[in-house]
Amino acid sequence: MSKEHQMVVAHTFKKLGYKQFQIAERLGVTDRTVRNYLKHPPAPRLQVSKHSKLDPFKPLIDSIISLDPFHNCILLFKRLVNMGYNGKISIMRKYAAMVRKKVIIEAVIRFETEPGRQAQVDWKLYHRQLSDGTRQKVYAFVMLLGFSRNPFVKFTRSMKQSVLLSCHIEAFEYFGGVPHEILYDNMKTAFICDAEGQWHPNKRLLQFAHHYGFVPKRCQIYRPQTKGKVERAIGYLNTNFWPQVKDRVWELDELNEEVSRWCEQVCQEKLRDFQETRAQRFEHEKPYLLPIPDVKYDYRDVYELIVNRETLITFETNQYSVPPDYIGETVTLKVDPVLAKAEVFKKAVSIREFQLEKTGSRAKIYTPEDKAALFKIWEKQQERRLYRIKKTKQAAEVEVRSPGMYDQFTGTDGVA
Repeated sequence: MSKEHQMVVAHTFKKLGYKQFQIAERLGVTDRTVRNYLKHPPAPRLQVSKHSKLDPFKPLIDSIISLDPFHNCILLFKRLVNMGYNGKISIMRKYAAMVRKKVIIEAVIRFETEPGRQAQVDWKLYHRQLSDGTRQKVYAFVMLLGFSRNPFVKFTRSMKQSVLLSCHIEAFEYFGGVPHEILYDNMKTAFICDAEGQWHPNKRLLQFAHHYGFVPKRCQIYRPQTKGKVERAIGYLNTNFWPQVKDRVWELDELNEEVSRWCEQVCQEKLRDFQETRAQRFEHEKPYLLPIPDVKYDYRDVYELIVNRETLITFETNQYSVPPDYIGETVTLKVDPVLAKAEVFKKAVSIREFQLEKTGSRAKIYTPEDKAALFKIWEKQQERRLYRIKKTKQAAEVEVRSPGMYDQFTGTDGVA
Protein backbone atom coordinates (compact mmCIF):
# COMPACT_ATOMS: atom_id res chain seq x y z
CA MET A 1 0.00 0.00 0.00
CA SER A 2 1.44 3.38 -1.03
CA LYS A 3 1.95 6.24 1.42
CA GLU A 4 -0.87 8.22 -0.19
CA HIS A 5 -3.20 5.26 0.06
CA GLN A 6 -2.32 4.77 3.74
CA MET A 7 -3.07 8.42 4.42
CA VAL A 8 -6.51 8.08 2.82
CA VAL A 9 -7.24 4.96 4.87
CA ALA A 10 -6.01 6.63 8.08
CA HIS A 11 -8.33 9.60 7.59
CA THR A 12 -11.22 7.22 6.77
CA PHE A 13 -10.74 5.26 10.01
CA LYS A 14 -10.43 8.55 11.92
CA LYS A 15 -13.86 9.61 10.66
CA LEU A 16 -15.25 6.28 11.82
CA GLY A 17 -14.12 7.02 15.36
CA TYR A 18 -10.98 4.89 15.55
CA LYS A 19 -8.18 6.04 17.81
CA GLN A 20 -4.60 6.61 16.70
CA PHE A 21 -3.18 3.36 18.07
CA GLN A 22 -6.06 1.39 16.51
CA ILE A 23 -5.37 2.90 13.09
CA ALA A 24 -1.66 2.13 13.46
CA GLU A 25 -2.46 -1.47 14.31
CA ARG A 26 -4.64 -1.91 11.26
CA LEU A 27 -2.18 -0.28 8.86
CA GLY A 28 0.85 -2.00 10.35
CA VAL A 29 2.73 1.28 10.99
CA THR A 30 3.84 3.21 14.08
CA ASP A 31 1.69 5.64 16.06
CA ARG A 32 4.04 8.44 14.99
CA THR A 33 3.45 7.68 11.32
CA VAL A 34 -0.31 7.78 11.83
CA ARG A 35 0.01 11.07 13.71
CA ASN A 36 1.86 12.57 10.72
CA TYR A 37 -0.78 11.18 8.35
CA LEU A 38 -3.58 12.82 10.31
CA LYS A 39 -1.89 16.23 10.50
CA HIS A 40 -2.33 16.83 6.78
CA PRO A 41 -5.14 16.04 4.37
CA PRO A 42 -4.21 13.31 1.88
CA ALA A 43 -3.00 14.71 -1.41
CA PRO A 44 -1.82 12.82 -4.46
CA ARG A 45 1.87 13.01 -5.34
CA LEU A 46 2.53 15.12 -8.42
CA GLN A 47 3.39 12.81 -11.29
CA VAL A 48 3.79 13.17 -14.98
CA SER A 49 0.84 11.56 -16.66
CA LYS A 50 1.89 8.58 -18.69
CA HIS A 51 -0.13 6.42 -21.01
CA SER A 52 -0.22 2.72 -20.10
CA LYS A 53 -1.06 -0.25 -22.28
CA LEU A 54 -3.25 -1.40 -19.40
CA ASP A 55 -5.47 1.72 -19.34
CA PRO A 56 -8.19 0.36 -21.70
CA PHE A 57 -8.50 -2.79 -19.59
CA LYS A 58 -8.60 -1.19 -16.12
CA PRO A 59 -12.43 -0.93 -15.94
CA LEU A 60 -12.67 -4.67 -16.62
CA ILE A 61 -10.03 -5.44 -13.95
CA ASP A 62 -11.87 -3.19 -11.48
CA SER A 63 -15.16 -5.05 -12.02
CA ILE A 64 -13.57 -8.52 -11.74
CA ILE A 65 -11.56 -7.70 -8.59
CA SER A 66 -14.54 -6.01 -6.93
CA LEU A 67 -16.49 -9.28 -7.28
CA ASP A 68 -13.56 -11.55 -6.36
CA PRO A 69 -10.53 -9.74 -4.88
CA PHE A 70 -8.45 -12.93 -5.04
CA HIS A 71 -9.23 -13.77 -8.64
CA ASN A 72 -6.41 -15.78 -10.26
CA CYS A 73 -4.09 -13.26 -11.94
CA ILE A 74 -2.80 -15.76 -14.51
CA LEU A 75 -6.33 -16.46 -15.72
CA LEU A 76 -7.04 -12.73 -15.74
CA PHE A 77 -3.88 -12.08 -17.77
CA LYS A 78 -4.83 -14.73 -20.36
CA ARG A 79 -8.24 -13.14 -20.68
CA LEU A 80 -6.73 -9.69 -21.29
CA VAL A 81 -4.29 -11.08 -23.87
CA ASN A 82 -7.19 -12.64 -25.77
CA MET A 83 -8.79 -9.19 -25.75
CA GLY A 84 -5.69 -7.55 -27.25
CA TYR A 85 -3.52 -6.62 -24.24
CA ASN A 86 0.18 -6.84 -25.16
CA GLY A 87 1.75 -5.51 -21.96
CA LYS A 88 3.56 -7.39 -19.19
CA ILE A 89 1.82 -9.48 -16.53
CA SER A 90 3.80 -7.67 -13.80
CA ILE A 91 2.07 -4.38 -14.68
CA MET A 92 -1.32 -6.06 -14.52
CA ARG A 93 -0.45 -7.77 -11.20
CA LYS A 94 0.61 -4.45 -9.64
CA TYR A 95 -2.62 -2.74 -10.65
CA ALA A 96 -4.75 -5.70 -9.55
CA ALA A 97 -3.02 -5.67 -6.14
CA MET A 98 -3.79 -1.97 -5.72
CA VAL A 99 -7.47 -2.50 -6.56
CA ARG A 100 -7.60 -5.55 -4.28
CA LYS A 101 -6.39 -3.58 -1.24
CA LYS A 102 -8.92 -0.86 -1.88
CA VAL A 103 -11.78 -3.39 -2.13
CA ILE A 104 -10.68 -5.17 1.04
CA ILE A 105 -10.58 -1.98 3.12
CA GLU A 106 -13.95 -0.89 1.79
CA ALA A 107 -15.31 -4.29 2.77
CA VAL A 108 -13.87 -3.95 6.27
CA ILE A 109 -15.50 -0.55 6.77
CA ARG A 110 -18.83 -1.76 5.40
CA PHE A 111 -18.99 -4.84 7.63
CA GLU A 112 -17.82 -2.89 10.67
CA THR A 113 -20.89 -0.65 10.54
CA GLU A 114 -23.59 -3.28 9.97
CA PRO A 115 -24.98 -5.15 13.01
CA GLY A 116 -26.27 -8.65 12.36
CA ARG A 117 -24.52 -8.78 9.01
CA GLN A 118 -21.72 -11.26 9.61
CA ALA A 119 -20.36 -13.96 11.90
CA GLN A 120 -16.97 -15.65 11.64
CA VAL A 121 -16.24 -19.30 12.38
CA ASP A 122 -13.02 -21.14 13.19
CA TRP A 123 -11.59 -24.12 15.10
CA LYS A 124 -8.78 -24.39 17.66
CA LEU A 125 -7.12 -27.72 18.46
CA TYR A 126 -6.25 -28.56 22.08
CA HIS A 127 -4.90 -31.69 23.78
CA ARG A 128 -6.47 -32.61 27.10
CA GLN A 129 -6.31 -35.26 29.82
CA LEU A 130 -9.96 -36.23 30.14
CA SER A 131 -11.66 -38.12 32.96
CA ASP A 132 -11.03 -41.57 31.47
CA GLY A 133 -7.30 -41.03 31.90
CA THR A 134 -6.44 -41.03 28.19
CA ARG A 135 -4.98 -38.11 26.27
CA GLN A 136 -7.43 -37.07 23.56
CA LYS A 137 -7.77 -34.29 21.03
CA VAL A 138 -10.25 -31.62 22.01
CA TYR A 139 -11.38 -28.90 19.59
CA ALA A 140 -12.85 -25.50 20.34
CA PHE A 141 -15.51 -24.32 17.89
CA VAL A 142 -15.77 -20.52 17.93
CA MET A 143 -18.43 -18.36 16.28
CA LEU A 144 -18.04 -14.61 16.71
CA LEU A 145 -20.61 -11.95 15.75
CA GLY A 146 -18.79 -9.28 13.76
CA PHE A 147 -20.51 -6.18 15.14
CA SER A 148 -20.76 -6.95 18.86
CA ARG A 149 -17.79 -9.39 19.07
CA ASN A 150 -20.11 -11.63 21.09
CA PRO A 151 -18.48 -15.12 21.15
CA PHE A 152 -19.92 -18.60 21.31
CA VAL A 153 -17.47 -21.41 22.21
CA LYS A 154 -18.12 -25.15 22.21
CA PHE A 155 -15.54 -27.86 22.97
CA THR A 156 -15.89 -31.09 20.96
CA ARG A 157 -13.93 -34.28 20.24
CA SER A 158 -14.28 -33.96 16.47
CA MET A 159 -14.35 -31.40 13.66
CA LYS A 160 -16.44 -33.57 11.32
CA GLN A 161 -19.21 -31.88 9.36
CA SER A 162 -22.10 -33.11 11.49
CA VAL A 163 -20.35 -31.70 14.59
CA LEU A 164 -19.71 -28.41 12.78
CA LEU A 165 -23.41 -28.06 11.89
CA SER A 166 -24.50 -29.03 15.40
CA CYS A 167 -22.27 -26.28 16.83
CA HIS A 168 -23.84 -23.79 14.42
CA ILE A 169 -27.30 -24.67 15.69
CA GLU A 170 -26.23 -24.26 19.32
CA ALA A 171 -24.63 -20.91 18.47
CA PHE A 172 -27.83 -19.68 16.77
CA GLU A 173 -29.85 -20.68 19.82
CA TYR A 174 -27.31 -18.98 22.09
CA PHE A 175 -27.51 -15.72 20.11
CA GLY A 176 -31.26 -16.00 19.62
CA GLY A 177 -30.94 -15.50 15.87
CA VAL A 178 -28.94 -16.16 12.70
CA PRO A 179 -26.42 -13.77 11.08
CA HIS A 180 -27.01 -12.87 7.43
CA GLU A 181 -23.69 -14.36 6.35
CA ILE A 182 -21.00 -16.56 7.90
CA LEU A 183 -17.32 -16.41 7.03
CA TYR A 184 -15.22 -19.61 6.93
CA ASP A 185 -11.58 -20.44 6.32
CA ASN A 186 -10.40 -23.38 4.20
CA MET A 187 -12.14 -26.08 6.25
CA LYS A 188 -13.04 -29.00 3.98
CA THR A 189 -16.30 -29.53 5.85
CA ALA A 190 -17.48 -26.17 4.51
CA PHE A 191 -15.92 -25.48 1.09
CA ILE A 192 -14.65 -27.63 -1.79
CA CYS A 193 -12.44 -26.72 -4.74
CA ASP A 194 -13.59 -27.59 -8.27
CA ALA A 195 -11.46 -28.64 -11.24
CA GLU A 196 -10.94 -25.02 -12.26
CA GLY A 197 -9.58 -24.01 -8.87
CA GLN A 198 -12.75 -22.21 -7.76
CA TRP A 199 -14.03 -22.70 -4.21
CA HIS A 200 -17.70 -23.42 -3.51
CA PRO A 201 -19.71 -24.33 -0.40
CA ASN A 202 -20.24 -28.08 -0.26
CA LYS A 203 -23.70 -29.54 -0.82
CA ARG A 204 -24.61 -30.16 2.81
CA LEU A 205 -23.47 -26.72 3.98
CA LEU A 206 -25.59 -25.17 1.23
CA GLN A 207 -28.62 -27.17 2.40
CA PHE A 208 -27.95 -26.12 5.98
CA ALA A 209 -27.46 -22.45 5.00
CA HIS A 210 -30.68 -22.49 2.96
CA HIS A 211 -32.56 -23.96 5.94
CA TYR A 212 -31.39 -21.15 8.26
CA GLY A 213 -31.32 -18.37 5.64
CA PHE A 214 -27.66 -17.26 5.79
CA VAL A 215 -25.03 -16.97 3.04
CA PRO A 216 -21.79 -18.98 3.49
CA LYS A 217 -18.62 -17.15 2.42
CA ARG A 218 -14.96 -18.10 2.26
CA CYS A 219 -12.52 -15.88 4.14
CA GLN A 220 -10.02 -15.39 1.31
CA ILE A 221 -12.42 -12.88 -0.23
CA TYR A 222 -11.89 -10.37 2.61
CA ARG A 223 -8.76 -11.67 4.30
CA PRO A 224 -6.85 -10.69 6.37
CA GLN A 225 -8.79 -7.92 8.09
CA THR A 226 -12.25 -9.41 8.62
CA LYS A 227 -11.08 -12.92 9.51
CA GLY A 228 -8.91 -11.35 12.20
CA LYS A 229 -11.88 -10.87 14.54
CA VAL A 230 -12.41 -14.55 15.22
CA GLU A 231 -8.65 -15.17 15.21
CA ARG A 232 -8.22 -12.56 17.95
CA ALA A 233 -11.08 -14.15 19.90
CA ILE A 234 -9.35 -17.54 19.67
CA GLY A 235 -6.10 -15.92 20.75
CA TYR A 236 -7.84 -14.50 23.83
CA LEU A 237 -9.43 -17.90 24.55
CA ASN A 238 -5.98 -19.46 24.32
CA THR A 239 -4.21 -16.96 26.59
CA ASN A 240 -6.98 -16.09 29.06
CA PHE A 241 -9.31 -19.08 29.43
CA TRP A 242 -7.12 -22.09 28.66
CA PRO A 243 -4.42 -21.42 31.29
CA GLN A 244 -7.17 -21.54 33.94
CA VAL A 245 -8.30 -25.06 32.99
CA LYS A 246 -5.42 -26.82 31.25
CA ASP A 247 -3.98 -28.44 34.40
CA ARG A 248 -7.29 -29.94 35.56
CA VAL A 249 -9.12 -33.06 34.45
CA TRP A 250 -12.53 -32.31 32.95
CA GLU A 251 -15.48 -34.10 31.48
CA LEU A 252 -16.34 -32.45 28.17
CA ASP A 253 -19.72 -31.25 29.48
CA GLU A 254 -18.02 -29.66 32.50
CA LEU A 255 -15.50 -27.93 30.25
CA ASN A 256 -18.31 -26.48 28.14
CA GLU A 257 -20.12 -25.22 31.22
CA GLU A 258 -16.92 -23.53 32.35
CA VAL A 259 -16.25 -21.86 29.00
CA SER A 260 -19.88 -20.70 28.84
CA ARG A 261 -19.41 -18.87 32.13
CA TRP A 262 -16.16 -17.40 30.83
CA CYS A 263 -17.93 -16.08 27.70
CA GLU A 264 -20.54 -14.37 29.87
CA GLN A 265 -17.76 -12.65 31.85
CA VAL A 266 -15.99 -11.57 28.66
CA CYS A 267 -19.21 -10.02 27.36
CA GLN A 268 -19.27 -7.68 30.37
CA GLU A 269 -15.78 -6.33 29.63
CA LYS A 270 -15.50 -3.06 27.72
CA LEU A 271 -14.15 -3.21 24.17
CA ARG A 272 -11.20 -0.90 23.88
CA ASP A 273 -12.18 0.12 20.34
CA PHE A 274 -15.70 1.25 21.24
CA GLN A 275 -15.85 1.90 25.00
CA GLU A 276 -18.85 -0.39 25.17
CA THR A 277 -19.20 -3.95 26.39
CA ARG A 278 -19.98 -6.81 24.03
CA ALA A 279 -23.26 -7.24 25.88
CA GLN A 280 -24.24 -3.62 25.20
CA ARG A 281 -23.37 -3.88 21.52
CA PHE A 282 -25.16 -7.23 21.28
CA GLU A 283 -28.39 -5.65 22.53
CA HIS A 284 -28.19 -3.36 19.52
CA GLU A 285 -27.21 -6.18 17.17
CA LYS A 286 -29.72 -8.85 18.18
CA PRO A 287 -32.80 -7.29 16.46
CA TYR A 288 -30.92 -7.42 13.14
CA LEU A 289 -30.36 -11.19 13.32
CA LEU A 290 -32.55 -13.50 11.24
CA PRO A 291 -35.18 -15.57 13.12
CA ILE A 292 -34.41 -19.21 13.88
CA PRO A 293 -36.68 -21.65 11.95
CA ASP A 294 -39.17 -23.66 14.00
CA VAL A 295 -37.87 -26.95 12.55
CA LYS A 296 -34.30 -27.84 13.51
CA TYR A 297 -32.00 -29.10 10.73
CA ASP A 298 -31.16 -32.82 11.05
CA TYR A 299 -27.35 -32.72 11.17
CA ARG A 300 -26.90 -36.42 12.08
CA ASP A 301 -24.62 -38.77 10.11
CA VAL A 302 -26.50 -41.38 8.09
CA TYR A 303 -25.49 -45.05 7.58
CA GLU A 304 -27.18 -47.98 5.82
CA LEU A 305 -26.72 -51.23 7.80
CA ILE A 306 -27.93 -54.86 7.53
CA VAL A 307 -29.52 -56.60 10.52
CA ASN A 308 -27.74 -59.92 11.15
CA ARG A 309 -29.21 -63.29 12.27
CA GLU A 310 -28.74 -62.31 15.91
CA THR A 311 -30.98 -59.24 15.28
CA LEU A 312 -27.93 -56.95 15.67
CA ILE A 313 -26.47 -54.07 13.65
CA THR A 314 -22.76 -53.19 13.89
CA PHE A 315 -21.46 -49.64 14.24
CA GLU A 316 -17.84 -48.75 15.09
CA THR A 317 -16.97 -52.20 16.56
CA ASN A 318 -20.10 -52.31 18.76
CA GLN A 319 -23.37 -54.19 18.16
CA TYR A 320 -26.89 -53.01 19.01
CA SER A 321 -30.16 -54.92 18.82
CA VAL A 322 -33.28 -54.09 16.82
CA PRO A 323 -36.58 -56.00 16.68
CA PRO A 324 -36.11 -59.49 15.14
CA ASP A 325 -38.73 -58.64 12.50
CA TYR A 326 -35.94 -56.85 10.59
CA ILE A 327 -33.43 -59.72 10.46
CA GLY A 328 -31.78 -59.74 7.02
CA GLU A 329 -33.13 -56.31 6.07
CA THR A 330 -31.31 -53.00 5.50
CA VAL A 331 -32.08 -50.25 8.01
CA THR A 332 -30.98 -46.61 8.29
CA LEU A 333 -28.90 -45.53 11.28
CA LYS A 334 -28.75 -41.80 12.13
CA VAL A 335 -25.93 -40.93 14.53
CA ASP A 336 -25.61 -37.78 16.64
CA PRO A 337 -21.84 -37.54 17.30
CA VAL A 338 -22.27 -34.69 19.79
CA LEU A 339 -24.78 -36.41 22.09
CA ALA A 340 -23.40 -39.92 21.29
CA LYS A 341 -26.92 -41.12 20.47
CA ALA A 342 -28.31 -43.08 17.54
CA GLU A 343 -31.73 -43.79 16.04
CA VAL A 344 -32.67 -46.64 13.71
CA PHE A 345 -35.21 -46.19 10.91
CA LYS A 346 -36.95 -48.49 8.47
CA LYS A 347 -37.94 -46.14 5.67
CA ALA A 348 -39.35 -43.15 7.59
CA VAL A 349 -40.40 -45.09 10.69
CA SER A 350 -38.25 -44.93 13.83
CA ILE A 351 -37.82 -48.41 15.32
CA ARG A 352 -35.11 -47.97 17.97
CA GLU A 353 -33.08 -45.32 19.85
CA PHE A 354 -30.01 -46.01 21.98
CA GLN A 355 -26.91 -44.44 23.54
CA LEU A 356 -23.65 -45.23 21.74
CA GLU A 357 -20.86 -47.16 23.46
CA LYS A 358 -17.25 -46.02 23.14
CA THR A 359 -15.57 -47.01 19.89
CA GLY A 360 -13.43 -50.10 20.37
CA SER A 361 -15.47 -51.50 23.28
CA ARG A 362 -16.71 -54.43 21.16
CA ALA A 363 -19.91 -54.40 23.19
CA LYS A 364 -23.02 -56.39 22.27
CA ILE A 365 -26.10 -54.51 23.51
CA TYR A 366 -29.52 -56.20 23.60
CA THR A 367 -32.69 -54.48 24.78
CA PRO A 368 -34.84 -56.79 26.99
CA GLU A 369 -37.72 -56.80 24.51
CA ASP A 370 -35.46 -57.70 21.56
CA LYS A 371 -33.80 -60.44 23.58
CA ALA A 372 -37.18 -61.86 24.65
CA ALA A 373 -38.50 -61.78 21.07
CA LEU A 374 -35.32 -63.44 19.78
CA PHE A 375 -35.66 -66.17 22.46
CA LYS A 376 -39.23 -66.89 21.34
CA ILE A 377 -38.03 -67.29 17.78
CA TRP A 378 -35.30 -69.62 19.02
CA GLU A 379 -37.86 -71.66 21.00
CA LYS A 380 -40.06 -72.08 17.92
CA GLN A 381 -37.05 -73.12 15.88
CA GLN A 382 -36.15 -75.68 18.54
CA GLU A 383 -39.71 -77.03 18.61
CA ARG A 384 -39.68 -77.46 14.83
CA ARG A 385 -36.28 -79.13 15.02
CA LEU A 386 -37.40 -81.57 17.74
CA TYR A 387 -40.55 -82.32 15.78
CA ARG A 388 -38.52 -83.19 12.68
CA ILE A 389 -36.19 -85.39 14.73
CA LYS A 390 -39.19 -87.20 16.29
CA LYS A 391 -40.79 -87.86 12.90
CA THR A 392 -37.51 -89.16 11.55
CA LYS A 393 -37.14 -91.60 14.47
CA GLN A 394 -40.69 -92.84 14.06
CA ALA A 395 -40.11 -93.58 10.42
CA ALA A 396 -36.92 -95.48 11.26
CA GLU A 397 -38.72 -97.65 13.86
CA VAL A 398 -41.44 -98.92 11.45
CA GLU A 399 -40.89 -102.75 11.13
CA VAL A 400 -40.12 -104.07 7.65
CA ARG A 401 -41.85 -107.53 7.26
CA SER A 402 -41.18 -110.34 4.75
CA PRO A 403 -43.85 -111.59 2.25
CA GLY A 404 -44.11 -114.85 4.28
CA MET A 405 -45.64 -112.98 7.19
CA TYR A 406 -48.31 -111.60 4.85
CA ASP A 407 -49.15 -115.15 3.69
CA GLN A 408 -49.81 -116.26 7.24
CA PHE A 409 -52.47 -113.57 7.67
CA THR A 410 -54.10 -114.36 4.34
CA GLY A 411 -54.17 -118.19 4.86
CA THR A 412 -51.85 -119.09 1.99
CA ASP A 413 -48.56 -120.90 2.05
CA GLY A 414 -47.05 -118.97 -0.76
CA VAL A 415 -47.96 -121.62 -3.44
CA ALA A 416 -50.14 -120.55 -6.29
